[in-house]
Amino acid sequence: MNMMTTDKSQNGIQNKRRGLRSSLLGNKFLIIGVASGLILVTGGMIWSQSEKNAQPAPVLSVASTSTPLRVTTEIARKQGVDILRVFTGSIEPLENVTLTSRVMGQITQLTVQEGDRVKAGDSLVEIDVADIRAQSNQALAGVTMAQSNYQNSDARLQQSLGQLVEVEAELAEAQLGQRRMKILQSEGAVSQQLLDQANTRVQMLQARFEQIKAGISQSQAMMKEAQAQVSQAQAQVVQVSASLNYGTITAPFDAIVTRKHTEVGALAGPGQSLVTLESSDRLRFSTQVPEAMIAQIRQGQKVSVYIDALNREVSGTVSHIIPAADPTTRNFMVKVTLNGTAGLISGMFGRLKLTNPTVATNSTVAKVGDRQALMISQTALVKQFGVTGVFKVVAGQTNFQPITTGRVTGDAIEVFSGLADGDRIVLQPPTDLKNGTAVQVN
Repeated sequence: MNMMTTDKSQNGIQNKRRGLRSSLLGNKFLIIGVASGLILVTGGMIWSQSEKNAQPAPVLSVASTSTPLRVTTEIARKQGVDILRVFTGSIEPLENVTLTSRVMGQITQLTVQEGDRVKAGDSLVEIDVADIRAQSNQALAGVTMAQSNYQNSDARLQQSLGQLVEVEAELAEAQLGQRRMKILQSEGAVSQQLLDQANTRVQMLQARFEQIKAGISQSQAMMKEAQAQVSQAQAQVVQVSASLNYGTITAPFDAIVTRKHTEVGALAGPGQSLVTLESSDRLRFSTQVPEAMIAQIRQGQKVSVYIDALNREVSGTVSHIIPAADPTTRNFMVKVTLNGTAGLISGMFGRLKLTNPTVATNSTVAKVGDRQALMISQTALVKQFGVTGVFKVVAGQTNFQPITTGRVTGDAIEVFSGLADGDRIVLQPPTDLKNGTAVQVN
């Protein structure tokens, strides 16, 4: 009985729970419905108000065609342009010399450093020439001795000449006495013995005369030898004196010291390098030109050389064309004397530009190498979004056309692509010019 009562009370509790759950679910759906209705009503009111306030959107046109814009135009045409040839090379000095020693000795002074500027005649290196000075003194002593020998030979010669005169006089007297003795002996006035004595005296004087003449010839030969010794000794003095001067090395021209090959205290020998000098104000450009182009360059031709380091061009004249090609590259050496050398330094990189190279014929100078290129004025160029182009005029309206440009020649510029021969383009286009703008050509 108690169990039945308990079951009934549990069933009642479950029924109440179901009823409460159903009531809450119904209320939830009611709230959702009401909220949805409010949203729809509010959206309808907002849409209705926006419809009342809305205005028609303006129609954007590319360009107005009511009044054509007056513009200046030109026709893109092909025309002959110069062919530009560029050859790379280096700046070099006109004068470049390495001074060497001509004598042996210790270097006592070296007054310059690399990079120093020197003037012609400046003393650069001093070499100790004590040994050469000793040789000079010895040579001077040799001159003195040779001169003394010459003087002695001359004195002996003068003495022999004096003796010769005396003997000639005695011989003449003896010969006169001999003739008298012959006459007297033939007449019997004197004996044969006296005649023999006269003959003997003449013979002795004749022998002495010949001996003195031989001595004179010997003295003359000795004088010639002594004179030669004097000349030789004097030449040796001159040579040694010159060697003394070789101890001082001077600059042969205004230059810059580019390298020192030795230092103070080192032993210099004949032919040993001491310093290297380069002329700083007289420069030229040296380049290699292929054999196919060498006939288009002539000596004296005016050219320009672009110096990359200075970002400028320097004018010059072709001064040398070496008429011997490199056997490996078949290139010819061409040298250009530069006119303005301010700021230029030996060794700088440069580019030789040849525009419309010419070649000499028998009687004329003919241009070679012209080519046809599409050219337009630079004033027609515009940039849109970083793209270079021009405005073409097509059917009375503008059309922006991107182009690829090339070399500038004066006020014109070459067009590689984007335009064709005969296209009309706008010059100095306004900044607000757009595609589709109606234009009237001046």
